[in-house]
Amino acid sequence: MNFTTWIQQQGIPPYGETDEARLASGPSSQITSWHGYDINGYRFHTKQMDGKSAAQNSGVRYEGIDEATGETKTYYGQIEEIWELDYGGELQIPIFRCQWVKPKAIVVDEYGLTTVELQSVGYKDDQWVLAHRVAQVAYYAKPKDPKRHVVVSGKQRIVGADGVQSPE
Repeated sequence: MNFTTWIQQQGIPPYGETDEARLASGPSSQITSWHGYDINGYRFHTKQMDGKSAAQNSGVRYEGIDEATGETKTYYGQIEEIWELDYGGELQIPIFRCQWVKPKAIVVDEYGLTTVELQSVGYKDDQWVLAHRVAQVAYYAKPKDPKRHVVVSGKQRIVGADGVQSPE
């Protein structure tokens, strides 16, 4: 069952002015796609745009619940596409299509350092995530093992951007 069908079964009257009614009616058939998107205090880009820039803004981390075990699990990936679903009025929902790393390619060492193998792709049937549910991360190749990348969480600080003043 898809999301639109499910929400229509919730008994929400269609074509109303509430966000719930807009969700029940489904999004517009025209989807806006972006190469970059600002949300959650982060500036996200697609992996393709990262290739044209000195900055890295396509890395994401998602905290989700593993349906099989019920445990919280951390997923790492890179943004392939950015879509904005338009439900009318002021209701637009951004979603990211990500290339997720397989669980066995994620390693946390004894010091708490997380590394991933970005080439080890998993979750090909579950690539989409709500943009407001992810945090930004950056991936840096390990010097002695270039297949593995160190995960660094948090917002990048760039002099002259985001209100950071350049030194005088």
